[in-house]
Amino acid sequence: MKSLLEKSENDAKLDEWGYLRPSMTPLQVASNIFPRIYPRFSEIIQLIGASGMVSLPTEKAFDSEIRAELDQYLQADGMNAENRVKLFRLAWDLTMSSFGTRQTQYERYFFGDPIRLSSNLYRNYLKEQHVEDIIKFLNLKN
Repeated sequence: MKSLLEKSENDAKLDEWGYLRPSMTPLQVASNIFPRIYPRFSEIIQLIGASGMVSLPTEKAFDSEIRAELDQYLQADGMNAENRVKLFRLAWDLTMSSFGTRQTQYERYFFGDPIRLSSNLYRNYLKEQHVEDIIKFLNLKN
């Protein structure tokens, strides 16, 4: 995504009014790719969290009589139990809560209808030079 943004900036051109405009093609590619990869990001977090994100104790549980057990069984290498639970709660909120699932749906449709976006990118992509290069490379005759 960062390289597409940089490509858009590097290929910026002055328009007819003298304003510097970014190249639209890399931005259109980004708007086609991101809605497809965001759900995968969420899935990767779920897979890394595994069952650790299913039964998380509440914040109040750390102020109860089970604190010693939580500290013992929920700690991680280099992280105490309370901080690990905070991290897992964040991961759960981003990927599995009602907020997280709405966010995934939002990212899928933020730029518009994904079918229309990919169709527009295909239709408007400047293919002529690439086709000419292939014809020349293959030594095809028209």
